[in-house]
Amino acid sequence: MSRAKIFPKIVRVKKKFLFLIFFFLLFTRHTPSVFGSPEFETNYNVNYELLSSGKIIVVQEISLTNKFSNIYATQYSLVIKGAKIENVQASDEVGPLKLEIKENNEETTIILSFNQQVVGTGKTLKFTLKYDALDLAKKRGQIWEINIPRLGEKEIDNYTLTLKVPKSFGMPAYIKPQPVAHQENENYNIFRFTKNQLLLSGVNAAFGVFQVFDFNLYYYLDNPNSSGGEIEIALPPDTAFQKINYQKIDPQPLNVRVDTNGNWLAKYFLNPKQKIIVNLQGKVKIFNQPQSFFPSPTPENLKNNLLPKKYWEVDNPIIYQKAKELKTPQAIYNFVVKTLNYNFKKIEENPKRIGALESLNNPNNAICTEFTDLFIALARAAGIPAREINGFAYTTNEKLKPLSLDTDILHSWPEYYDSEKNFWIPVDPTWEKTTGGIDYFTKTDLNHFAFVIHGESSELPFPVGSYKNNEIQGKNINVVFGEYGEDKSPDLKVNFNLPEKIYWGVKNKGKIVIKNYGPTATYNLKVKIESSGVDLKSSKSFPFELAIFPPFGTEEIELELNPKGFKNSINPSIEVSLDDLRFSHSLKNGIFQENLFFLLLSSFLFLILVIFLTKRLFYVRKE
Repeated sequence: MSRAKIFPKIVRVKKKFLFLIFFFLLFTRHTPSVFGSPEFETNYNVNYELLSSGKIIVVQEISLTNKFSNIYATQYSLVIKGAKIENVQASDEVGPLKLEIKENNEETTIILSFNQQVVGTGKTLKFTLKYDALDLAKKRGQIWEINIPRLGEKEIDNYTLTLKVPKSFGMPAYIKPQPVAHQENENYNIFRFTKNQLLLSGVNAAFGVFQVFDFNLYYYLDNPNSSGGEIEIALPPDTAFQKINYQKIDPQPLNVRVDTNGNWLAKYFLNPKQKIIVNLQGKVKIFNQPQSFFPSPTPENLKNNLLPKKYWEVDNPIIYQKAKELKTPQAIYNFVVKTLNYNFKKIEENPKRIGALESLNNPNNAICTEFTDLFIALARAAGIPAREINGFAYTTNEKLKPLSLDTDILHSWPEYYDSEKNFWIPVDPTWEKTTGGIDYFTKTDLNHFAFVIHGESSELPFPVGSYKNNEIQGKNINVVFGEYGEDKSPDLKVNFNLPEKIYWGVKNKGKIVIKNYGPTATYNLKVKIESSGVDLKSSKSFPFELAIFPPFGTEEIELELNPKGFKNSINPSIEVSLDDLRFSHSLKNGIFQENLFFLLLSSFLFLILVIFLTKRLFYVRKE
């Protein structure tokens, strides 16, 4: 994306001469201040037509109406920086205009000489400039991104921009600002924008349903102690806006659990002095809309995301008072963007996180963590649950969209909870500030990939990039655009770790282990256990539901089994249902299996004894 601006400039020349300059500045950090001219009424009708190749045909229909009788325009100049153009054409009512094109480094200047001398108050000169822009639209992964520059000159009287996008690109994943009109024909979706919209920001749009990244992550784990111990590391999780597909994790963890913030924590055991490298490879699909499969947070979690923490001084009087003035997420976001200034030098100095309060006191010393911390503290103080996301954010220009944490983690941004929509909404005040006004509140882009979530703690868990080893060279984090094949399903299995035989009058203990061996998580998994010929006591009440069951996740259920009555305990069994999947396990009744001969012999001897006693009694009575 660019901090692009369009600057028309009128250079006044007395008597019958005027030189008109139109600045079209792309991908520049600083832009000059220029002013329009009162001598003309200026009207622009600009059309951007995107072709399936990614080329954009730009057509500017411009009219200059004289406000005075003794001046006229002789030339028009267009300056384009940082963008490649070709096939430049210009014409007026008489015919083609003379063109002079100058190229200097990354700057192209087009000078048009008019055919007519349009003189007189109210007289209008109309002309058209047409050229092909080669890099305003780019396909990144599964998404087409379009970036049209911001209008920098307020003195233009009328300005209308029309964007035509092929229907084959699909509907927009996001489009900023929202167009004032949208229509479609057989081949195109057509969007219109006004001068007032373009003075605030350029057009920033993406077309496609989702983005895909391939990731290859490394965690360097070291146990320097003389005793073994467990460690948990945070793996990239599913969120409302992203779906993870793990393709490889080596070595495999003992378990992966979900914490109260939604992080996926993989457990490993390290022997004394042991070092291991965990390599995680997979794909992430990032959506433009929240996914219905993802569960809402619990009331307890939302309550915890209102509390003061280190760097989030919610209960400080200054933070509290400012939050009460601002009240809404939008107002808080705008305040953060307006108040803080990004310090590009700080990211070169191994920066120290200073927190929300210090960032208010020192607003010119902020990087992404300060933008995030201040938003979270103010939101929480206003009664709005908020949290931090650390992760990867794709950018082609780190000066416009900086990546600024001191570890291998690339970016930090906040989320707030929308109680009406019932999901966490990501925003990025840092990038709105550094891109010169591109809206990252209404909708973030599809390039933000969450690694860890900080809510109930402002620092834990540590994200990938924090687990570094100076002895090993190379990046911890490798993320590139990818292709997404068919969605993989979880691979659910049940292991019955139960006694081979069960006995009456004995506490027969065991457990059932449910394991997800698949590459993706499953949601709202209904677990039910039924038995035949055996009574069960369990560590859980059945049926129950697993809200999130991540890849390599394990759920253990402890059981106590007792044979049910004599008749029904000959062939006891247990059946576990996981949604529509069923897993059965047969048990053995120890009394029947081990003492069957004894029971038969005892029964035979008892029968003989009964017969003998019966006969004896018969003879006694007969005598």
